[in-house]
Amino acid sequence: MAVEDIYGVEESEEVDTEKIEDCEIIDTEGNVISSTDSSDIGDWEKRHNEIEEQREKIRNRVRKTRSGNGVIREAKPKPTISDTGHKQVGVYARVSTKSTNQVSSIENQTKYYTKKVGDTPNWTLHEIYSDEGKSGTSTQHRTEFKRMIEDAAQKKIDLILCASVSRFARNMSDCMTLVRQLKSMNPSHPVGVYFETENIYTLDPDCKQNLSIHAMLADWESANKSRRMILSYDQRICTGQYPVLDLLGYRHTKEGELIIQPEEAKTVRFIFLAYIGGYDCDEIAEILTERERPTLRGRTDWNASMVMNVMSNERRWGDLEARKTIVIDYVEHKSKKNEHDRVSAYEEDHHEPIVSREIALAAQMVKKSSRKMTEGVPDFSVIHKGNLKGFVSICPGWGGIDGSALLEICQEVYEEEELEELNHKIRIWSGEEQGKVVSMALSGYQVPHGIYFLNKSLPALTVGRRRIKFSKACHEKLNYCRWVEILYHPIIQTIIIRQTTPDNPNCIEWEKEDGKLVSFVSSSAFSTAIYESLHWKKEFSFKFRGITKERGMSKILVFSLDEPQIIVGKKYKNHPDVEKESNQPFGFVKYKTDTEQENKPENNNIVCAYPEEWMKRRIGINYFIREQRDSMINAITEEDIEETGVVVENPVIGHIPSRQEIVNELEELLMTM
Repeated sequence: MAVEDIYGVEESEEVDTEKIEDCEIIDTEGNVISSTDSSDIGDWEKRHNEIEEQREKIRNRVRKTRSGNGVIREAKPKPTISDTGHKQVGVYARVSTKSTNQVSSIENQTKYYTKKVGDTPNWTLHEIYSDEGKSGTSTQHRTEFKRMIEDAAQKKIDLILCASVSRFARNMSDCMTLVRQLKSMNPSHPVGVYFETENIYTLDPDCKQNLSIHAMLADWESANKSRRMILSYDQRICTGQYPVLDLLGYRHTKEGELIIQPEEAKTVRFIFLAYIGGYDCDEIAEILTERERPTLRGRTDWNASMVMNVMSNERRWGDLEARKTIVIDYVEHKSKKNEHDRVSAYEEDHHEPIVSREIALAAQMVKKSSRKMTEGVPDFSVIHKGNLKGFVSICPGWGGIDGSALLEICQEVYEEEELEELNHKIRIWSGEEQGKVVSMALSGYQVPHGIYFLNKSLPALTVGRRRIKFSKACHEKLNYCRWVEILYHPIIQTIIIRQTTPDNPNCIEWEKEDGKLVSFVSSSAFSTAIYESLHWKKEFSFKFRGITKERGMSKILVFSLDEPQIIVGKKYKNHPDVEKESNQPFGFVKYKTDTEQENKPENNNIVCAYPEEWMKRRIGINYFIREQRDSMINAITEEDIEETGVVVENPVIGHIPSRQEIVNELEELLMTM
C-alpha cells in the first residue's frame, strides 16, 4: 500500500511538476487558504531522496556486520533475601509506648527473629536493637536505632531485619534517606533492609517505587493518627473527661481521680511552707537531698528547678488545667504553650489539695517579688491609733500587693465618721473644696511649693516604676541608722520613713556592715500601686522633698506625694506633654493618665518638670490648705513615731499560717521525713 505524502500524492506515482505549477487551496466558501508553486515541490523531492539514501546506508551497514567472537559475561542476578552468602544480621524492633501490651510485642519480636535467624543456615545474629516507648516519626530519641546505623557503617552488619516499614520509620523522608545511606555508605559493602510484612528488600534495584509507596503510607498514617488524637483530646476536654497522670503527691485512678499519697505529700507541703517561710529554692533542694526524699521517679538529688516545678503545678492546690501545651510538629515533637490555639480547660477544686489555694498564691507572690527578699511572705501591719493611724507597714520588694488592698487595710482601722472627715480634709488639701472653707483670713495668700527649694542638703525620695531611691541627706537626717521601715498612707498619700530593728519583718537594710549606704530598694509592685492610685504616667519618675520631724530620741521623714518634681529624663525630654518654661531648665508637664493629651511642639533639654496645674498658681498652694496639712504633721508625738502596727490579713492572698505556725509545722514535717 502506497504512503501518501503531505500533498496527497502516492510515493509510487511520478509527479509531473509541469502540471502543478501554480496551485491554490480554496475552502468551501471560495476563499484562498494557501498556494504553492513548482519550486516548493522540487525542494521537497530533494530532501526526500537524501533521507532515503541515508536509510539505505544504515540498513547495508547492519547487514554486513559480523557476529562478535568475544565472551559474553552475564550480569549478576538481582540481590534477594534468599541469597546464599553468609550474612551478619541485625534485627530492629520498636514500639511507640511503654504500655504492658507493647512490652509483650517487643518480647515477641525478639523471640521470633532470634528463631528465624537461627533457622537460616547462612545467617548469624549480630544483635537485636530495640527502642521502647519511642516514636518512629523521628530518629532523634531512638538511641538503639542510631547505634544500629553506626554498626552498619562500621561493617558489623550485612543485613537488617525489620517487621515493617512503619517500625523502621514513620517519616517518609527519613525512611528513604536512611535506606539510601545504608546502601551507599560503603559501596563495596552495601547493607540491605528486609521489611518482612511488605516483602521488600532494599538492595533489590526494583524496590524503590514499592518502598516509597509504603513509606508514604506509614507517614500518612502517623499524620492521621496525630489528627485523631487531637480530636479525641478535644472531645474528652469538652465532656469533662480530663486526662490525668501521676505526679509527686498524687496517684490517678482509672476513673480519672487524683488520690493523695501521704508520704509524698509531706515533701510537697514542706516545699511550699519552707518557700513562703523564707527559704530559697537552693536551700530547700539541699534539705530534701540530705534527707533523701524521692521524686516521682525515685531520684533523691534535688535542685532548685525541681523545687520550683513542684510549686508551679496547679494540681498541688486542687485545681486542674487540661492541655497547657500543644505539639506543633508531630514529626519533631516540638511543643509550645497553648495560647488558645486548641481547646483547653481549667477547673477549680477538681480534687483534694495538698496545700491551700492561699498558700499556693503566697508562693507565687514570693516568686514574683524582688530576689533580695529573704524572709518569705512579709507581714502586713497597720497602725490603729495615734496621729499615724492608718499608716501601713510596707515591704517594697513584696509582689503580693496592690493599691486596692492597701486602701482596704487602711480603711479598716477607721470608723465611718472618721473616714468621712479624713476624706473631707483630703478634698480640701487637693483644692476640690477650697471654696467651702469658712475661715478665709489668709486664704488669699499662697505658700511656695517646698519642692521648689529642694537641694542636696534636704532629704529627697524618688519613686520610679521599679525602685525607690533615697538621697544621701535621708541617711544623714536619720543619723545613718542601719535599719528603717517604710510606712504608707493610701488615703492622704504620704510616705514616712522611720528607724526600726532587724527583727521587724518589713525592715530594710539601709546601711551595710561595711558602712556602705543603700541608695535604693526594689519596689515594682509597691510603685505600681502608687502610680495607679495617683494616676501617674508610667514614663516619668517622681521626686519629693522630705520633712524631718524629731520628737525626743525619735525621728521620722515625711514625704507628701502630691507635690512632686517630675523626672522626665533624657529619653522623654521631647515628650509632647512637657511644656518648657522660658529661659528656665525646667518645664511643666501633664503627669497624670486621666488628663487630656494635646499636641505640643518638641522641647529641648528638659530633664525635670512640675505639675502643669502649678502654672496657673505660679507661686504655690493656698496658705490655709498648707496650714491644715502641717497641723497634722506637727501633731505627731514620740509615742506616735514608736507605735507598732497590728498584723492583718493580706486581702490579695487571704488567710495563710502565721510565721510561728509555719516554723512549727516545718519542724514537725522534718521530724517525720
